[in-house]
Amino acid sequence: MLQGASFCPTLKSQDILDVMRQMEIPIMEEDLEKPTPQRVQIWYEAFLYILKGISLEQLGNNVELLDYSEFPESHSDDIFLMSFYQNMAILLQQVGIDDFSLRDMLKPEPARVRRILSGVCNFAMFRDDRMPTLEKYTVQADEQAERLEQMQQELEQVLSRVHAIREQREHEMPQVKKLQEENRVLYEELKEMKSTQSSLIAATTAMKTEKEELQDSIGSVKYTIAQLQDELSKLKSRVVHSPEKIQQAISELNESIVQTRQQVSSGEEKSRKLAFKIEALEEIMEDIRGCLQQMSEAEDTVKMHEDEQRLLAKERENCSQESSNLRNLGVREEQLLFQEKSGQEKIERLEKSRQTKMDQTASRLKQLQRERAELAEKLEETNRRMQAQRARFDELQSNVKRERSAMENEVADIQESYDLLRQHTLEYQDSVTQALEELISKFYV
Repeated sequence: MLQGASFCPTLKSQDILDVMRQMEIPIMEEDLEKPTPQRVQIWYEAFLYILKGISLEQLGNNVELLDYSEFPESHSDDIFLMSFYQNMAILLQQVGIDDFSLRDMLKPEPARVRRILSGVCNFAMFRDDRMPTLEKYTVQADEQAERLEQMQQELEQVLSRVHAIREQREHEMPQVKKLQEENRVLYEELKEMKSTQSSLIAATTAMKTEKEELQDSIGSVKYTIAQLQDELSKLKSRVVHSPEKIQQAISELNESIVQTRQQVSSGEEKSRKLAFKIEALEEIMEDIRGCLQQMSEAEDTVKMHEDEQRLLAKERENCSQESSNLRNLGVREEQLLFQEKSGQEKIERLEKSRQTKMDQTASRLKQLQRERAELAEKLEETNRRMQAQRARFDELQSNVKRERSAMENEVADIQESYDLLRQHTLEYQDSVTQALEELISKFYV
């Protein structure tokens, strides 16, 4: 902002009148020479309204000192004048005039009035020059307002999502705690089941080994029984003289068969028990797999909860960032609204000025049309003169052509005479040379 009187050069009277008339402020050249308080206050009132948007009605409504006065009716004019002076002093200080006083309103001097008007006119022209920049920032303000509205909608969506996530988190928190407790219990049970599984796997392996050994023993016993039956059939075919020995051998053989059958039955019983144990172990393994699957599901639930916690923290951070952006945009919006208001007032003034200029242009156009008609008449007369001069020029040009043709003929005659003279001269030189040669030859002979 301009400060000090050095930035307000005094303008010429005509420049001040032109600028004031463009601002639609009534002024005459006599007013600059002999300013009156009434006329000056009218100008200052117009300056406040045009440059700051403050009218006298607003000054009257904003006078707060009347509430503290015992006689508001008698003091109202003085207080109004002081408020008027205060606002005008602030405006001129912003323009660059720091020494404005109440005397400039009540007893204006021509030099001071001219200086103050020059400062305000310079400031007004400066504002006119900056109008494209103002329009540019007005467009940017509209874009920022649209962006602010869009960001507010996005913020509302984000806040609704955060609220929904919080409600879902509060709603699922007991279930999560319950699942965590169940997860801990299942983890302990899983540890026990893993140790039980290890011992059962070792026992199952040992039983399988024992079962295979028993199956091998049963196979060998069956093979022995088959051999003994073959031997018994062979022995029956033989003749025996001592029936007692045969009877004793048969009884011993039967006893061995009974013992073998008992061993086979006991082996089959052990095999059945092992089969039952293996089935029980398989059922336990199925239960362990189900517990492991539940553990995996619980771990997935815990991971989903942790992901939601991270998402919630990120959303909170985004909310804080959006809140900061909204505060900045709010400040920017206030600035842009103020600039937009000032720009709208300037546009209205420019529209009025444009209308005035259009009227001036129309009158100027009529004057130019009259001047054009006069110039057309002058141009027609000039064309007639040019045609006469062109005729004289054509005549002179034809005379020049004739003179040039005569001169060319004369030059051709001179050239022909020169060539003839040169030929005669060469012939004369040849004859003289020949005579001298004859003379010299006679002299030496």
